[in-house]
Amino acid sequence: MTDKIKKSLRSFSIEYGIAIASLISIIAWAILRTQGLEYIAMEIFRVLLIVGAIPVFIEILGALRKGNFGADIIALTAIVTAYVTDQYLAGMVIVLMLSGGRALEDFALSRAKKELTALISNAPREAHRKENGNLKSIPVSEVAIGDIIVVKPGEVVAVDGIVVEGNSPVDEAALTGESMPVEKGPNSHVMSGSINKGNVLEIKAIHVSKDSQYEQIIRLVENAEKTKAPLVRLADRYSGWFTIITLLLSGVAWTLGDDSMRLLAVLVVATPCPLILATPIAIVSGMSRAAKRGIIIKNGGALETLGNTKTFVFDKTGTLTFGVPNITEIKASKGTPEEIIQIAASLDQVSVHVIARSLIQYAKAHNIALTYPTEFEEIIGSGAKGRLDHTTYFLGKLGLIEAQNIAIPSDVKEHEKNLKNEGKMALYLASEKEFLGTIYLADTVRPEVKMLFEALHINGVQRTIMLTGDRKAVADHIGEQAGVHEVIAECLPDDKLRHIERLRRESSPVVMVGDGINDAPALAAADIGIAMGSTGSTATSEVADIVIMVDNIERVSDAFAIARRTLTVAKQSIYTGMGLSIFFMILAALGYISPIYGAIIQEVVDIIVILNALRVHTGKI
Repeated sequence: MTDKIKKSLRSFSIEYGIAIASLISIIAWAILRTQGLEYIAMEIFRVLLIVGAIPVFIEILGALRKGNFGADIIALTAIVTAYVTDQYLAGMVIVLMLSGGRALEDFALSRAKKELTALISNAPREAHRKENGNLKSIPVSEVAIGDIIVVKPGEVVAVDGIVVEGNSPVDEAALTGESMPVEKGPNSHVMSGSINKGNVLEIKAIHVSKDSQYEQIIRLVENAEKTKAPLVRLADRYSGWFTIITLLLSGVAWTLGDDSMRLLAVLVVATPCPLILATPIAIVSGMSRAAKRGIIIKNGGALETLGNTKTFVFDKTGTLTFGVPNITEIKASKGTPEEIIQIAASLDQVSVHVIARSLIQYAKAHNIALTYPTEFEEIIGSGAKGRLDHTTYFLGKLGLIEAQNIAIPSDVKEHEKNLKNEGKMALYLASEKEFLGTIYLADTVRPEVKMLFEALHINGVQRTIMLTGDRKAVADHIGEQAGVHEVIAECLPDDKLRHIERLRRESSPVVMVGDGINDAPALAAADIGIAMGSTGSTATSEVADIVIMVDNIERVSDAFAIARRTLTVAKQSIYTGMGLSIFFMILAALGYISPIYGAIIQEVVDIIVILNALRVHTGKI
């Protein structure tokens, strides 16, 4: 648990205790009064008024040091005036509303951050160093430049290095945004934080842990969070004007009245409970509604800022796209597409290659029966071969097929040249006698993406941008399919960070949506970071202000719609509460309302505000 959360929970306990004590004391007063023991309740009120005023006084001092002048001054003045004039009941009502409102706001923060304070857990913690032909597991911090590190299948690469032995596909999507696994062989560069998806690799370390790519990203995140501006609470924007109006009417009441009762009545009616209650209740309701849709919003300020945003930035790989290669087309030179996938998926049932899962899933989805292969052999860096029904088949790169002296159609060779620009990869299938067909795979756009951008644009978002590490040709193709306004391609994590900082200068606030560790610095630097938590890394969930817990990018537009409705309802409550308070302040200044009746009227206003704020739970989003 962080110090910030501990502080929030301590604050919540104090406010909660004061609110409960205030409520009990008011109930006790009502009971004691019927027994002629009202004076006992008055003594309790006297003590609680002092206790209740202390947190308000401390907060006001802190705000004044920062140059902030808010409505809390009215509340403190009302409490002090009630104490001096022996109007303890009116004072206790004020304390109850203040402490209750703050406890509710603190509850929203602690509730939303529950289970979201874990440290980055994906960071590699140990490495397997090769020493005299043996493997020794050591802390990653002990890896020295020049050490030979063995990376097993499925492991995260611990430090940046050069491959000296082995061939394997490596998933770099979380670091570069490149959606397709990258084949690594001798002399290939591998980055820390990437994942070995195939066979054993031996790499020679070229950086120590603290200088590796993964650690650089973590430092970028930390620096971005330190420089991120604090969020401004909605109620604070109105409290200054409300305070000035209250002080002016208090002066009128003091001038017109013969005693301090008119002044106290004005202050009691003016106690800024609509400002204190309207926003936290609306925001708790908004956060609760979002949570029911799998959207975790860490704090109320994030919800407020999201509702005012006009610029959304999205990562591509794993966010707008699935992040894994899917079959997009099957071209059969011999037989049918079903026969091609049946043979290919049957062969790859025993393959460790990441693409094998896509073939098998496609076959199962189309109810294509598979046959178990014999004499299967993984041809490192090229593909695989095996026998099915007494026939040997080859599946993999074009070079593997060419090495078997099998004739390849000219159009297949021609298309091979354009695959990278199209963001595709191809698997070629041949028997021992002839070329059979081609299976094309690509990272595809999620089906709900089109509706996402249509909803954002309809609801007032003026600028949508896709920010990706992928090649420009691929990024432009995906961007066109998705329907974004602008595409920025070939970005490393620090490039993304710079673009977010530039966009904030141009059109703040800016929302960044991403899922990979490479997005974490940009998420931290944006005004609001939204992480796809179901598929993303712990790092993105840690630094993001909002986490989408379900694998559905359309939830981003839901979060935006909830934020907009929350702001609308909160503002309605604030305007209504302030308007009614000012009206009754005028009546109090003219002597038509006593302090006790002022407290009752203020309670009625509070109930109206609360009921309106709870409307966030209803209505369309």
